[in-house]
Amino acid sequence: MTGPLAAPAPAAGCARPATRDVVRARFGATRAAGERFFASEAAAIADACEQMARRFERGGTLFVFGEGAQASDAQHVAVEFAHPVVVGKRALPAIALTSDAGVLTAAGSLAGNLFARPLLALGQPADIALALCGGGVPAATAAVLAEARRRGMLTVLLSAALPHQAPEPGALPADHHFSIAAPDPLVAQEIHETLYHVLWELVHVFFEDRAPAAHAGGSTAIERQLYPFLFGGSAGGAALHEEVRGSVKAKWADVCTVRAGLLESGADVLTRAAAAVAARVAQGGRLLAFGNGGSATDAQDAAADCMAPPMEGWRTIPALALTNDVGVLTAVANDVGFEHVFARQVMAFGRPQDVALGFSTSGASKNVLQALTEARARGLLTIAFSGYDGGPLTRSGAVDFCVTAPGDYTPRIQEAHATAWHALLAAVQAELAAPSGPAPDAPGSTP
Repeated sequence: MTGPLAAPAPAAGCARPATRDVVRARFGATRAAGERFFASEAAAIADACEQMARRFERGGTLFVFGEGAQASDAQHVAVEFAHPVVVGKRALPAIALTSDAGVLTAAGSLAGNLFARPLLALGQPADIALALCGGGVPAATAAVLAEARRRGMLTVLLSAALPHQAPEPGALPADHHFSIAAPDPLVAQEIHETLYHVLWELVHVFFEDRAPAAHAGGSTAIERQLYPFLFGGSAGGAALHEEVRGSVKAKWADVCTVRAGLLESGADVLTRAAAAVAARVAQGGRLLAFGNGGSATDAQDAAADCMAPPMEGWRTIPALALTNDVGVLTAVANDVGFEHVFARQVMAFGRPQDVALGFSTSGASKNVLQALTEARARGLLTIAFSGYDGGPLTRSGAVDFCVTAPGDYTPRIQEAHATAWHALLAAVQAELAAPSGPAPDAPGSTP
C-alpha cells in the first residue's frame, strides 16, 4: 500500500571533497585502534571465553547492560547468545537489562541506579554480568559490578580510554576488563562489537572441546571454516588456548577485509548519501531506522547516535528507531503480518523530507524491503545497509543509496555496517557544519 505522494527521482547529494576524507578517516581510525587492541588482548579474550563457558555449563545466565548507545549493544549481545546465527550452536540464556522500559524507569526513580535492582533481583551466583561503557566507567556501573562480583557472579566490563577523559583507575570491579584506547567513542563501540561477537563465537569452542568427536560428526561447512582447530585433533588445554588466541586475531583480520571491500565499493555512495541526508535534515527531516535481530539493534544505535550525539559540536538530528515499540510491533505482526511491521510505521510517521534507513545483512528481509518501498513511494530518501552481494534490496528500485558489506558471515557484516554508519553520520555532520550549509539534493541514480 502506498501513500498519495508521488515518488521523486532518486536524490544524489553533491558532496564536498572534504566529506570524502571524513568517510575514509573513520575507517582508518577503526582499523588502527582495533589492530592494537586485538594484538594485545587475544590471550585475555580467550581466558574470558573459557570462564564464560564454564558459567553457562553450570546453568548460568548472561545479564548485559549499558546506557545510551550501549543499551543497543546490550540488546545485540543478548541476540547473539540467545539466537545463534550458526546453525547447530546452542542457544545460551542472555538477557539485556536495557529492554524493559517500565522496570528501568521504576528502578531509576527508586534507587538512582538503572541496573542495580534488576540485576541483583534476577542474578544468581552462577551468572555473568557484562557491562558496556562508551567511555570511562561511571561510578554507578562500578558499584553494580562490585556487588555482582561479591555475590559470586562472573563480571565482564567493556569500556574505552578516550583522549579527553581522565585515565581509568587501575583496579575496577570486573574479573575481565577490556578497555579500548580509541580516538573517540564511536571507534571504541565498533571494536566492542567485534569483541562481543568474538566472545559469543569462541565461548562455543570451549563447549565443543569437551566432545570433539561428536562435534565433528555433526559439523557444518561454516563451523569448519570458523574453527578449523576443532577438527584437527586439538590437544586441548594450553594448545587450545593458543589456537583460540590465533582465532581472535583471524576474526579481526576478517572484518578488516570486509570493511576494506565496503570502503572500496561504498566510499562514494556514503559520501553522496551524506550530502543527501544533510539536505533533508536542513529541511526539518528526521531519520526513521529499522532492521531485524542484530540489525534492529543497529537501527536503535543509529537513532541514539542522532538524538544524543557522542561527539562534541555535533548537531542533534531527530530520529526514531521503528524497532522499539513492542506494542506497535506485536499489534501489526499479529493483525496484519510481520512483513508489515516497519511499513505501517513509515505510513504513520514518514514525511517527504524524512530519511528511511534499513539494515539487512542478507539484503532479503521482507519487512525492510517493504518499508523502504513504502518510504520511496511517499517521497522519503531511502538508504539501505546490506551484505553478501546486496540481495533483493539492490535490485528493488526502492533504495536511493545501498551500502553493501561484501561478506557472507553475519557478525562480520554487522561490524562493517557499524563503521559505515558512523562514517555516514560523521559525513552528515560535516555537511551540516559547512559554512554554506549542506549541499542541495541533485537528481540522479546511485549504484
